Amino acid sequence: MQNNGFALTEIVDLADHDDLFELLDNESVYALSHQGITDGFSSVKAISRSTGIETRRLLQPQLSPIDIAAAIAEKLQSTVGFEWADCPAIMLCHSHTNHDSARQLCDELSNILRVPSKKFIALNYGCVGFVELLKRAAELLENLPERVHIPLLTVETPEHWHDSSDKAFCGIVSAGATGTTLWKGPGHSLLHVETSTEYIPAERRKQEVPLFWTEQGDMFDFRGRPEHKLVMHMDGESVFLNGVDLMLEACLKSYEQVAGQADRILIAPHQPSGKLLKAMIAAARQVPITADYLNNLPFYGNSISSTIPTILARLEEVVYANGYAPVNDGDVILLPAAGICMNRLTDSMCIGRAAIQWQPSRYENRA
Repeated sequence: MQNNGFALTEIVDLADHDDLFELLDNESVYALSHQGITDGFSSVKAISRSTGIETRRLLQPQLSPIDIAAAIAEKLQSTVGFEWADCPAIMLCHSHTNHDSARQLCDELSNILRVPSKKFIALNYGCVGFVELLKRAAELLENLPERVHIPLLTVETPEHWHDSSDKAFCGIVSAGATGTTLWKGPGHSLLHVETSTEYIPAERRKQEVPLFWTEQGDMFDFRGRPEHKLVMHMDGESVFLNGVDLMLEACLKSYEQVAGQADRILIAPHQPSGKLLKAMIAAARQVPITADYLNNLPFYGNSISSTIPTILARLEEVVYANGYAPVNDGDVILLPAAGICMNRLTDSMCIGRAAIQWQPSRYENRA
């Protein structure tokens, strides 16, 4: 089993912070989906069946992304124990239709943390964002000394760049924020990581219909109020078809690298929607891939780049909710992801995969 000496330390999230988020239930989603000119969900039960989600999070109305960025940064520092000034780089993924939004958020956070803005690496990367953070941090660490922390932050508020009346998105997206650090030291060993952009051939897309596209105009926010903004749309059928295949490909490649070298393998995939996740898991079991598949959708939703690290931050809770035995030191967790390509919306999707060996006691006992 490959071990390059890189490891994740503690992983934290903010999902239980009622002061930062409010919950959006399926009754509210049903009402939101019927605001626009297109057909909304047929029933509240249909939302549960289609999305696999019961509640998702919205940023509290008086707050903005910098509030949760500052909160996750504070929680990460206090949990892991490091000084921001000592970090050679700080990476943050914040997805948005406005490509300047991630950079702007980094600049705001640099002022709060009193760290030069040039230290921040801003990513607008979508669903594969956490895996991309891992990849870029590992590349930087190759030329850095041991025990230097590179913080990895995800701050996602998708309600700011989606139309709440759009049935394709309004039932699945959720706000979230996570933090961890990668370093050459003890922790959850990073076994491998890889990301790429995959062109989707014309025969796997609808004719003259892009996979994703943006639209500027008068939309609705997620509290039902009119709002003028630039939003994201998608061709759900084509994205589903290709998303299942790409997620399965990511699972298979990672599984082949670790199979037979670990007593137990778990899979913590990106959680796009209940329908896509079920299809991917069903296909993986036919291959077969022998692993425990983790589903965190019902009460957390698709929080874009925050989805996978939220599972890791709440691993014991998620494993219990899925009916599996507790995770032990040495278990391997695969992290496959696929989704929107923010730089090539119309004809491409991003794919990513990583694997870690779960070893919490190694970092807890580092002293």
